[in-house]
Amino acid sequence: MGIKIDKISVKDLGPIKSFIAEFGIFNLIYSRNEKGKTFFTEFIIRSLFRNISRWSNLRKGGKGKVTISGLEERTIDFSPSSQKKLEDYWESSEKGLPISMSKLLVVKGGEAGIEDGEGISKFLIKEVLSGINVLDKIDNDNNISKTVKSAEIDGSQISIPQRGEGKQYSDIRDELKSIDKQFEEIESEYTQGILKTYRIEEKTLQDKLSHLDKAKRHQAYLISERIKELNTELNNIPEGELIKIERELYLYKSKKGSYNQLEEKHKSVLKESKDFKWLESALPYYKDLSSKIIKKPGKSLLFICGILAIAGIATAVALIFFNQKISAAAWTSYLGIICFCFLGLLVFSLVYIKKFYNFSKQAGQNEELSKIKGEFKNRIGKELTDIALLESTLNEQRESNSKSSAIEEQIDGLNKGLRELHFSINQKIASFVEKEASEQDWDAILKDLKQNNRSLRDHIDEERQELYKLGVSETDYLSEDIVIRYGQQEYEKTQSELGHIQEEIKNQEDKIQKLKYRICEKTKADPSISWEELIENLRQKRQEVQNELREVTANIVAGFNVHKVISKLREEEDAKIQEGLQSEVVLSPLKDITQRYNRLALDNDRLIVSDQYDNFGIRDLSTGAIEQVMLALRIGFTLKLLREDALFLILDDAFQHSDWQKREILINKLADIAKKGWQIIYLTMDDHIKGLFDKFSKEFEAGKYNSFEL
Repeated sequence: MGIKIDKISVKDLGPIKSFIAEFGIFNLIYSRNEKGKTFFTEFIIRSLFRNISRWSNLRKGGKGKVTISGLEERTIDFSPSSQKKLEDYWESSEKGLPISMSKLLVVKGGEAGIEDGEGISKFLIKEVLSGINVLDKIDNDNNISKTVKSAEIDGSQISIPQRGEGKQYSDIRDELKSIDKQFEEIESEYTQGILKTYRIEEKTLQDKLSHLDKAKRHQAYLISERIKELNTELNNIPEGELIKIERELYLYKSKKGSYNQLEEKHKSVLKESKDFKWLESALPYYKDLSSKIIKKPGKSLLFICGILAIAGIATAVALIFFNQKISAAAWTSYLGIICFCFLGLLVFSLVYIKKFYNFSKQAGQNEELSKIKGEFKNRIGKELTDIALLESTLNEQRESNSKSSAIEEQIDGLNKGLRELHFSINQKIASFVEKEASEQDWDAILKDLKQNNRSLRDHIDEERQELYKLGVSETDYLSEDIVIRYGQQEYEKTQSELGHIQEEIKNQEDKIQKLKYRICEKTKADPSISWEELIENLRQKRQEVQNELREVTANIVAGFNVHKVISKLREEEDAKIQEGLQSEVVLSPLKDITQRYNRLALDNDRLIVSDQYDNFGIRDLSTGAIEQVMLALRIGFTLKLLREDALFLILDDAFQHSDWQKREILINKLADIAKKGWQIIYLTMDDHIKGLFDKFSKEFEAGKYNSFEL
């Protein structure tokens, strides 16, 4: 179980008047300069640890307490005045944690080093990596006595002095031999004969019944697993999704039907407006030609000219024939008529000639009009008689053309919707059948999927019926396969046979009642005790003595072997330290955090770190690099000591000398170990570091990350 700080409350601590906070797994305490950040860290050290001389210049003062969980079932409060500190719990724990653990857990005032001026001592490295303190604790005379250490073991034979564990070992062996001798006497008189046979058969049937019961539980487990598999398969194709596909398919078909209808309507409307463009261009042209048309001169002018010519000629003839008889006034009148007729003839002739000339000049325009009329008749099937007919026909086709455009917009909208539905349906079906499916296959595939779901549900119902018949509670399911198969008839048959054998045993016991009294006389037991109790009591006693002998023997052998191994391990301590420094659990944080160093070694008392090019003593590194290496060692060493357990890290501006890029890597690593159960409490006055904590806090659930300000 992990150890974590649940709550810290302080009062009158330097510049801190009062501060109370409950902590999560990932915590940031932000403080402006000279606001008591280091006072706060020193208060935690004084409250939790006994050997505070490891930190220099710890200031006293302040009241409060630090509440810790994970040490016992209840939470424990620590304060500077507490008699019992964390080291006391570690010393009494089975883990044998070194006292130096305290320096691994706390960084005060940006001090990068863990112990000495170089950052870390060889003693601490030995404590962590060689386990010497654990070995000393295990090999202590209080744990492994001198008697056990002086024993000699050859195979199964133990030679040990007759004192302490040796005498206990010898006495128990003698007691077991005495009990075995009593059983031999009982065996010779009681278990021989038919009762022994019945007992053996009873045990066989009980074992068989037990195996059948296990087989039934295993069969129930198998059925439940099949039901889970079938439910998983059923959930892979949710019925709701199939219903959605079915609805989309129905909508797709409906829209496609509407699309086809609109296509047909569009074709019809297009046919009705097929000549719209021609009519639209022909109308202005026709109007222009019509406005310039000159009609061919009519025969009326020729008729007038003829009358005038005839009248003039007739008057002249009359004048000639009746010249002698006509008076001067009449003569003047006749001459006036002749002049008028010939002048009129001349005028009307000139007018006719002018009109005929003009008519002849527009012969090309007439031909164009004829072509338009011919084309109109060819397209519309009617004679073009006037502009009104052309305009009415154009208006009719303009209306049809407008309808065509509107229908085209509807078709485009439907087409877009159809493409979207087609894509959606195809994608969903493809996700179930894992391949592209043609539109023609959609109905068949959907039908098959629904049928498959129905079959799965039917199969699940059948399996549930079988499971119900077995009548096994879910808590009694047995995953282990015991080879035999369960059968209801076989189970009932075995129960019946067991009842019969137990009845026969009871009958046989009546026959050996007299034998029982003789055994009671030997064992000094109360004759009223049952035969089974009499033998069972003796068997239990033998079992207890055997267990006690095994335990004493195991303790002697284990103590002897542990002492022997520890003696050998002491000789291999330096090699183990080097091996520990190269272990992945120590090196992995170093690689992750520094992004450069990949090896550790101990050269006499100097800790050496290496990259792929060179080796460096800790004192030769920059302050920022030392911060990174020391954090990596804190994490690596505590992980190696605690294995699966977790503790807390209190870091007072541990990264203040690291560059901004390295800070992000360091805080990301803190977030990673926090996710694994470690509690991180980081104190800083740096706004950049505060921003990085806020950034990585988003990876934690509510309540896991807490931020405070002093």
